[in-house]
Amino acid sequence: MPTIHVHGAGQMPQMQHKTKKQVKKVRCRVPASTANIGPGFDAFSMALEEPHLELTVERVEGGEGVMVDVYGPYSHRVPTDPQRNAAAKALDRLIGISGSGVGLRVVIEASIPVAKGLGSSGAEAAGAVVAGERILEMNLNEGERITIASSAEPGSHADNVVASLLGGFNVIDNSPEGLTYLNIKPPEHIGLVILVPTFEKKSTDEARKILTTSPTLVEYSQALSRASLISAAMALGRMDLLLKLIPLDPFIERARANAGLYGAGYRWEHLLEDKKKLLTEYGVALCISGSGPSRLLVYDVRRGLEEVERAVEYLSERIERLAGGLERIIYTKPTTYGARIIDEH
Repeated sequence: MPTIHVHGAGQMPQMQHKTKKQVKKVRCRVPASTANIGPGFDAFSMALEEPHLELTVERVEGGEGVMVDVYGPYSHRVPTDPQRNAAAKALDRLIGISGSGVGLRVVIEASIPVAKGLGSSGAEAAGAVVAGERILEMNLNEGERITIASSAEPGSHADNVVASLLGGFNVIDNSPEGLTYLNIKPPEHIGLVILVPTFEKKSTDEARKILTTSPTLVEYSQALSRASLISAAMALGRMDLLLKLIPLDPFIERARANAGLYGAGYRWEHLLEDKKKLLTEYGVALCISGSGPSRLLVYDVRRGLEEVERAVEYLSERIERLAGGLERIIYTKPTTYGARIIDEH
């Protein structure tokens, strides 16, 4: 059964009892994530088995503050300035809460595509909190980890962070009254394909600024009902409902497509055409991952891969022709594992 977790967003984490074994270096594996997932704008997120990143936090004797090193295929896109790096910002917050005044070095293996809608910065912040907590001998609860990691994200958005910390499918309400989140184990038959375009999106903040108009009452009602049904379908394992409803975002994807966020030549009419064709001809649901530009395909693994591969071939050609090119195709699935320590000493 899914469980609901409630945490007051205004609470400051407190130091509790110290662990017995002091460690100086901790390495974490952290999953990427997809968010929004159709009509679930700022409310849905899901952890991905692939891609993932690895992150190491090390205590620096006699040091102060946070130092950042980055390597890996996307290292050129990850800032090393501690004021701009998500992992460093999360660690700085941890140091302040702990009152330890120690120096830390974070080393990030950047293996998640950056600025592609796959939660790379949220994964960095999540891994930093898990590793930093161990180094600083803190004993945070789940809600405190989410709050600290989210503080490193633009606007303190918690959707990608929750997925990278907890794994699974998540429903999030981040309101002034507090942060409420529901963690659900996804149905075992979900398969995912991510198509990563070559072009990079605008920043998440810029992608939000495009959403300047309010939805109509009909659009609001459609988004609410469809998102509610998707949440229930995830919990009940209803793949038929998931495939039917995930493509049906009545507002956010349309606004961003028409603003060119998914490719300069790829408008809402193209996205809607692709959604309908993939679902009716191949039984595959299409939505945008996060704020894009990556496309997320959702399918039932019991149907086999033949139709999925045909769907990927079709959509790849469309992205190449209308949206500026395709960088990478990732076959993956949800993971129930969030950020976890894989080595320490």
